[in-house]
Amino acid sequence: MMKFLPEALRSRHFTIFFIGNIFSYHAVQIFIFAESWIVHELNETPEALGMLGLYASLPTIIFNVFGGAVADRFNKKLLVSMSQIFQAIIFIIFAYSYANGHLEYWHVYIIAAIISFSTAFELPAKMSYFPSLLDRKNLSSGVVVDLFAWQGTRVIAPLIAGFIFAVYGGSFALLCSSLLILIFIILFNTTKPLYNPKKPIDGNPISDAFDGLKYIYQNKPMLVLLCLSFLVYLSGYAYLNMLPYIGVQIFKVGSKGTGLLMTAAGIGSVLPTIIFAKSGIPNKRLGVCLSMLFSGFFLILFAGSSILYQYIPLAAIIISIIGFANSLYATSVMSAIQIHVSEEFRGRVVGIFVMSFSFMSLGSLWVGTLGGFLDKVLLTEHFGVLISLMFGGVILLFAGIIMYLFNTSLKKI
Repeated sequence: MMKFLPEALRSRHFTIFFIGNIFSYHAVQIFIFAESWIVHELNETPEALGMLGLYASLPTIIFNVFGGAVADRFNKKLLVSMSQIFQAIIFIIFAYSYANGHLEYWHVYIIAAIISFSTAFELPAKMSYFPSLLDRKNLSSGVVVDLFAWQGTRVIAPLIAGFIFAVYGGSFALLCSSLLILIFIILFNTTKPLYNPKKPIDGNPISDAFDGLKYIYQNKPMLVLLCLSFLVYLSGYAYLNMLPYIGVQIFKVGSKGTGLLMTAAGIGSVLPTIIFAKSGIPNKRLGVCLSMLFSGFFLILFAGSSILYQYIPLAAIIISIIGFANSLYATSVMSAIQIHVSEEFRGRVVGIFVMSFSFMSLGSLWVGTLGGFLDKVLLTEHFGVLISLMFGGVILLFAGIIMYLFNTSLKKI
């Protein structure tokens, strides 16, 4: 039986971490659904969701490099636990405020910003902690299995969130998120690393952050991958945060239908982590470039078909393919980072990569703003967002082709 498992899951402590992460990521996915849905409920303009993206991303962008430096210098387990407890408390406050009708849509922006600030310290610590639970030979498998926990929850959590919102309301959903976080904290604190990474002796987190940036600049493959990540998450992921708007305004569905669309993205995204869970992605350069090309092409197809047909089954199929391409990209890049980065700089490099995640939310800012502008200029209703998404798809499509044909740095990974 054990020989059929991914190598990483043969480690007891990594397996506990993996199970705990499933609970934690469900909490995050439900919160992401909740903040988007509640903002759209209180303000139905695409610009409102776009501004949510700004508030959900800016604190992480500002503090992530510093968060990675803190993770390299201090106790990662303590950092993760404190951040998660803080987030659980914020979710409870969010639930109470929503249940009592005290929320304006801009209050959700403040909550999103607070969670984003906490995430800037939590994710670099968490993602640089789990390699210490594994032998180096199993690290590639561990990266894919860890991503499976994230991508797998994207299959189930949106459906759960949509159902809970429809039947029990948003406050109950947010309380469920708090409970899931507490379960993660309990499991996480039972894990024990195989080794303790070397910590900086001299300097401070600020100087550590600059040392990390210098290390990335001198490591050309990592520099290229991280720069590409900012482009990919800015151009190719905004559709996820805009799905409540697309579902309600274009497809005319409620929270359950929107949850179905988000689940379709999750189904596609989990497949690469299943395919490559055993031993990882062998050709990471090809994975990076092909994922950009396909996510760009199918993003254009999704937006175009949604303008013409508004047919949920077709949209769900296309979104699942986009999710597959997105996941292939994340798996390829994270594998390259965890395998090729020096241990003492792991938290800082992961911190920069995590910063690129925030550009997914920031992408919804330009998509929502441009979409609203295009509706006014073209005298359309709600289709400006889809036109904006098509533009992002074109950028990714050509970036994937150019990087494969003309960039040589990625051949080293």
